[in-house]
Amino acid sequence: MSEKRLALVGAHPDDCDILGAGLALRYRALGWKVLFISMANGDCGHQSMTRAELGARRKAETEAVANLLDIDYVVMDTPDCDVMPTLEQRWNLMRVLRRFAPDLVVTHHTQDYHPDHRYTSQLVGDCSFLLKVPHCCPDVPALRKNTVHAFFYAQRQSVRTDDFSVAIPIDDLWETKLSALCCHESQMFEWLPWVDNKDMDAIPPASDVAGRRAYVDAWRRPRFENVAQQHREMLPAGTQLAEAFYAAPFPTSLNAENARELFPFAF
Repeated sequence: MSEKRLALVGAHPDDCDILGAGLALRYRALGWKVLFISMANGDCGHQSMTRAELGARRKAETEAVANLLDIDYVVMDTPDCDVMPTLEQRWNLMRVLRRFAPDLVVTHHTQDYHPDHRYTSQLVGDCSFLLKVPHCCPDVPALRKNTVHAFFYAQRQSVRTDDFSVAIPIDDLWETKLSALCCHESQMFEWLPWVDNKDMDAIPPASDVAGRRAYVDAWRRPRFENVAQQHREMLPAGTQLAEAFYAAPFPTSLNAENARELFPFAF
């Protein structure tokens, strides 16, 4: 089987990790290349840090994830909450994708709750056909292959849709994925609990590494248990944790034929 290249495109410097770290690990186990792209620098996601301090901190967090997962991680300079389907942002994404030449691109669903997520999805869709158009963004050569597009299982999705989908078990990858999530300390232990009105006093201190890990595990595990439950017929018997990916209405979309090449570990 020929090598495949995976690009996950998220809005913020933790989205790809939360939604697709398991898929990334499956690709790396085959020796295939993986790129995470964050369309914004994440500098709004904190209740007390300055934007400059937070942007630098979040960039460092992605570098820790890149080292852990053995992937490449690109963080765009766009300020948080400023992701928009502009020509400038389209061409910036186009250049990154063409240089990496992915076989599969996964991004947010178009109906996601966050505007940065929705516009990231639109930017990926806007690039999807143009990746192969030579006179479009001509400073980087156009691709000479089809790139398949898919959506992450949406962050707040509770009901499975009828769109074509692929689910992969991540039970054996969960501890590594959990480590990746814990790299995002500014989010997992500070901003996200605060903005979700969680009890901040319940978060273990930085000195309690095991306690903090258990905190994220208890918080994040149920979502992936729910994914496994909703896609039970696609998964090996006994699977408790899963990630899922849905066909995106861009050329070329994930389907039953190309899924076997792009998700060989799922069939």
